[in-house]
Amino acid sequence: MSRSALYSPQKQSGMGLLASVVLAAGVVAAGFLMATALKDFRKYDQFIEVRGLAEEIVKSDKASWNLSFSAVAESPQAASQAWNTKLEKLETLVLGMGFEAADIRRQPMNVFENVNPNGGFVEPEKRWRAQGGIVLETAKVDEVEQATLKTDVFLNENIVLESSYVQFYFTDLNTIKPRMLKAATENAKEAAQTFATDSGVTVGALKTATQGLFSISAPLSEYGGDNTVMKKIRVVTKVQYLVE
Repeated sequence: MSRSALYSPQKQSGMGLLASVVLAAGVVAAGFLMATALKDFRKYDQFIEVRGLAEEIVKSDKASWNLSFSAVAESPQAASQAWNTKLEKLETLVLGMGFEAADIRRQPMNVFENVNPNGGFVEPEKRWRAQGGIVLETAKVDEVEQATLKTDVFLNENIVLESSYVQFYFTDLNTIKPRMLKAATENAKEAAQTFATDSGVTVGALKTATQGLFSISAPLSEYGGDNTVMKKIRVVTKVQYLVE
């Protein structure tokens, strides 16, 4: 066969046509894959972001009771001695309320000279003042709450309280975290489904979820709550769901 026959115009035309068909098929296939990828990308890019709320009322499991008082005398030494005498009486009374000695922590005593703010005369027997107190830290929450209502027993022993401040705490947060996070996530899913129904779409798979901070406050307020036995635990989660 001659060389001219191998490379005849007819052969070259056929090969060109075949190459064009293959190229066209490749372009169509590539276009189809790109369209599918773009569709999947857009599908993944469409999502609903909602927040889920969970709240729970719990009882405090720890209490801190701060008691402070002072004693006056004509000298620093006498004021310090008078204060220590009152301190022993105070601790005895607290122990008599059903608390343990290990729960009592003494605060430092401060001794200072009394000064009349108006520049008047200070009685010699009241010239020096010793001041301090104790902090009771216990898990006996109910007993502390009742004891704070009976501070007149201290007055009967000539102990005038200058401060009687109680704080209640909830420290077992890890125990209720799992169920609260579950409740918050379920609340978010309900919100997403409501939003999706109103928008004419369907909630798909979970895309992302972010846990918010747990807050502890008074049952009827978003703030404070240190002096309330019952606490409100609150958490808000942010969740994103894909839509179909």
